[in-house]
Amino acid sequence: MAITKIQEKQLNELRLGTAFNKFQQLKVTAKKDGTNPHFKSNYSTLESVIDAVNHGSEFGLFFTQHIHEHGDKLFVKTVMRHVNDTDTYESCVPVPCANLQNPHQMGSGITYAKRYGLQSLYGLPSEDDDGNGTGTTGKKDINPKAPQVNEQVNNIL
Repeated sequence: MAITKIQEKQLNELRLGTAFNKFQQLKVTAKKDGTNPHFKSNYSTLESVIDAVNHGSEFGLFFTQHIHEHGDKLFVKTVMRHVNDTDTYESCVPVPCANLQNPHQMGSGITYAKRYGLQSLYGLPSEDDDGNGTGTTGKKDINPKAPQVNEQVNNIL
């Protein structure tokens, strides 16, 4: 039995890609409601980012976030889903933490990874609010560990 054009349109509207496209047309941004007094800069808190991405629920979008351990590293995997679709979009961000035995450092790193996982997955614009902490000078930084981290992320996905 062939489907009608109306049925085809309805099916397409109930898919992840179509819903995400509609979300992006809203041009949602996260408020810069956090302050880093050390660098005298503002940033979007996790709460503000979640408020922004929750506009996607208008189109059936929702997300989950999971912590994965791989070797001695932690990662936050963010998964975007649609209520009527089995397809997913995913992002995996390493948790920046020098000492995983320190609950405060680990919690801060997890919050950071959750925030940036959501921002990158949903395509939310952001300024370089934490860039001061990277120690960059405007020159291209070469990180010899980057291929290793990328390989670990790919193994988790």
